[in-house]
Amino acid sequence: MNKPIAKVSDIIFVRFALRDLEAQAAYLDDFGMRAVKKDAEAIYYRGSGDDAYIYAAQKGEADAYIAAGYEVDTIEELEALAANAGVAIEAGDALMGGQMVRLSDPDGMGIEVYHGVNKSAAIDENVPVLNSGKHKNRVNETQRFGGGADEWSMDGEGNMQYALPSSIMRLGHTALNVKDGPASIKWYHDVLGMIVSDNIIGPDGNVGGAFIRCDNGDMPSDHHTLNVVALPPEAEPFHGTFGHAGFELEKSLDDLMAGHFHMKTSGKYTHEWGIGRHLLGSQLYDYWRDPHGFILEHWTDGDLMTADMPPQDVPIVDVVKGQYGPVPYSSFNMSLPVEAVDEFRDSIPGLTEMIVSAVEGPKG
Repeated sequence: MNKPIAKVSDIIFVRFALRDLEAQAAYLDDFGMRAVKKDAEAIYYRGSGDDAYIYAAQKGEADAYIAAGYEVDTIEELEALAANAGVAIEAGDALMGGQMVRLSDPDGMGIEVYHGVNKSAAIDENVPVLNSGKHKNRVNETQRFGGGADEWSMDGEGNMQYALPSSIMRLGHTALNVKDGPASIKWYHDVLGMIVSDNIIGPDGNVGGAFIRCDNGDMPSDHHTLNVVALPPEAEPFHGTFGHAGFELEKSLDDLMAGHFHMKTSGKYTHEWGIGRHLLGSQLYDYWRDPHGFILEHWTDGDLMTADMPPQDVPIVDVVKGQYGPVPYSSFNMSLPVEAVDEFRDSIPGLTEMIVSAVEGPKG
């Protein structure tokens, strides 16, 4: 591959245009983010980490994914990106600060690359001390997450509700549906310096996508900062679309479970996939649709890799066959209006069944 123009060091945020900012703000509160700024024109949310915000949405006439924000460590890299794309360097907004350039990937997906951004004071959280079968770290102290039993209450209809949401720390990755997997992989390497963790090998034996990560040298990076998967030609309406955004939690498994029951017992949201543990990246995961049909993920306990970890080739079934967990719906990674999700799932076979059949052939 070519020498990259720049090397992004991490992902910062995702940005959307949405019709109903009030409904989205309520969802993000329940999902475990913290409001930074809310008004009639835009909402900004942060995690407990030091990013100024990790989720932004502006008022729009239609629901749309706009861009992901990344960071580079030097102004020279930002200048090189601007020169290569023939675009101007702009000032970041009042919250994010710094300087930025706007780019588009091969599918026209928006990218904002920043240098010199503002940082917020991290919010210190108490992380539970865990006892395992062989390692006993907590003695003479009970394990209580949040308010313990006091997090549960009963609504007026006799349904139990769990009050404590997850505590989101940061954005860890996005997933995109693309037209040409190898072309996207090459572009994200040549322009943004990302490197492959896993090449996804399709039923035809060719690379159909990849899990790719930031190249931070000897400093460990998440197993993936971006997942690109090429959809077949018949899925052309979904080429160049948002799949999901994965937000890392502060407090590991307890945090994931608390958030799951908070979202579930609220009775307001559509569950997409989980709880389980992925094969690729190893994360514990739980996916929920927002009111506009976009998928956001809670995850924790993911793999970390330095730049010298070589890529591996993995069959596409490894994407949907977790170490454990439920079978994903065919709607996974598809941005759909919430009211269209059930019909989509009913009209298309399960995602795992389709992939296994394509790779291994029909049974019987």
